[in-house]
Amino acid sequence: MKVLFLTIGQIGSLKNTSVHLDIIKALKAAGHSVSVLCTLEKRLGLDTKLTEEEKVKILRLRIGNITRCSIIEKGISTIRIEGQFKRALKKYFKKDDFDLIIYNTPPITFASAIKYAKKKYGCKSYLMLKDIFPQNAVDLNVLSKTGLKGLLYKYFREKEKQLYNVSDRIGCMSEANKKYLLKNNKYISESIVEIFPNSVYSCEDKKTVGDRSDATKILKKMGIDSEKVTFIYGGNLGKPQGLDFLAKGVIEAAKIWDFNFVIIGDGTEKKRIFEKLKGQKNVFAMEALPSDEYDLLCSACDVGVIALDYRFTIPNYPSRILSYMKNAKPIFAVTDKNTDLKELVESEARCGKWCYSDDCAAFVDTLGWFVSNRDKLDEMGKNGKKYLKEHFTTDINVELLEKFVNN
Repeated sequence: MKVLFLTIGQIGSLKNTSVHLDIIKALKAAGHSVSVLCTLEKRLGLDTKLTEEEKVKILRLRIGNITRCSIIEKGISTIRIEGQFKRALKKYFKKDDFDLIIYNTPPITFASAIKYAKKKYGCKSYLMLKDIFPQNAVDLNVLSKTGLKGLLYKYFREKEKQLYNVSDRIGCMSEANKKYLLKNNKYISESIVEIFPNSVYSCEDKKTVGDRSDATKILKKMGIDSEKVTFIYGGNLGKPQGLDFLAKGVIEAAKIWDFNFVIIGDGTEKKRIFEKLKGQKNVFAMEALPSDEYDLLCSACDVGVIALDYRFTIPNYPSRILSYMKNAKPIFAVTDKNTDLKELVESEARCGKWCYSDDCAAFVDTLGWFVSNRDKLDEMGKNGKKYLKEHFTTDINVELLEKFVNN
């Protein structure tokens, strides 16, 4: 089949790994033709460019800034994306033919572009639901349902409904995600909603440490004592991650337990949180690394940390958990009570521990469990990798897409 993938994600080299890239590689490996329309933010200073890489047609479209910018600038850029993508399809894909168009949230402002593509190409549409907006913004008090912010909420809520309505199939990350979507959008037929998990193309990393001695060398090079249990939080450093609580928990836990904590990534809260953790001798704050270097560092650490703000009413399911499972690392999930990550790490995969992200005492106790039970971490990590191989590989996603198109 011929597939068009629309995303606001910035697609780099196909040799790299990410949730988006892995889907592209899996479709290509299964013998399908893939074209991609992705973005380049204005702040990068690059112009729109059409290329072909490993037989994949990729249009990198210059858009406004949607990251590392003010909320107002992000909002304006998000609203404009719909028209920009539609014009790009008309200009760069006018002679193409597709059987399927796939796209993910964010953003929700894709509806008219999807509607245009479905009509032009006579293709089916598949939404990979990775983000439920604008409710997540309401949860974090960025938007509200009343007042001036309420007007913005109503605008984006209508855009959200339009996107759901134009989608022939909606793939959710988890059962809780699916239940939330159907409960809060009664007009959506349950028959078009299914589980479409975050996944990896390969369960093996090219660059990982072979044994404890390798890990010791990597950590020593970074000034990290490998004799201590080393936690790593890697990924987005923004408001959704509830980083103030994470920082507070780490600081309090350091008064009782002896451990290392690596925090690495980028985002709107990075500067402030790094400053908050400054002076903590056991904390190592680092800039974001290329994916292969990050995986190597991750494989040298002992425990992977997932963090979500306690206020979320929507069930998030961060894709970052995949890199921990891929590297056979036990998971310390610090989240709200509505995500089903707790069930994943403690019951289904048996690969970690969970605590509520507004209970500092529980955080300190749970972190202490990892420090006190280092002999059990290896088994937990192996459980996670086994579960990953069975439930979170792109073969599953490709099969779902093929079945959808062929039925």
